[in-house]
Amino acid sequence: MNKLSKLSLGMAILCVSISASAGFSVGATRVIYNGNVKEASLSVKNTEDSNVYLIRSWVSSDKKGEKVPFITTPPLFRIEPGQDNAVRITQTSSSLAQDKESVYWLNTLAIPPASKEKNSLQFSINTRIKLIYRPAALNNKDAIAKAYEHLTFTRSGSTLTASNPTPYYVSMTKVSINGHELKDGYMVPPKSSLKIDNAPVGNNITWQAINDFGGLTEKVKASI
Repeated sequence: MNKLSKLSLGMAILCVSISASAGFSVGATRVIYNGNVKEASLSVKNTEDSNVYLIRSWVSSDKKGEKVPFITTPPLFRIEPGQDNAVRITQTSSSLAQDKESVYWLNTLAIPPASKEKNSLQFSINTRIKLIYRPAALNNKDAIAKAYEHLTFTRSGSTLTASNPTPYYVSMTKVSINGHELKDGYMVPPKSSLKIDNAPVGNNITWQAINDFGGLTEKVKASI
């Protein structure tokens, strides 16, 4: 078999494997853990007709060495074709900040069944979504809904700084500067700021935010 044929075969196997793993889905793009509840949950579903998946779940942090104050149950389970299940998230520590939100990552790793075919590749797909801890005192629907409107911006050369005075995380999307839309989305931390390097020239900014349900807010405009 020549190199081109081997490459084509490898690409075909990769596509089949990814397609097969696409039969697993989760029921949200983010999970909000309210501080006044005992647990939160995320629904998971095997959308395939025949394949069984083994699901491993856990919560992780971007901060190296941080002890994550959440556990998931069940941490490992089998999900049959067409079956729905739920991953439950429980808080294990009361050390989290109470004057602002904290963010972690909820992981669900879908492990497909072993292939009986020779020379095939198997891929486990990890779905990683935000787990946002919201203290009970901050559970104000109106303040949550309008947090994105309070962002302010400053510019220093090609660096744009987005400042967030609220206690909530704001996930900006569809950010445009003088009509030039930025490709990336940006999560601005509560009571903090985020720098956007190599920002297009201009002082007129528009943006939207992603709400608790994964939908988009109304567009907001600002000038520096």
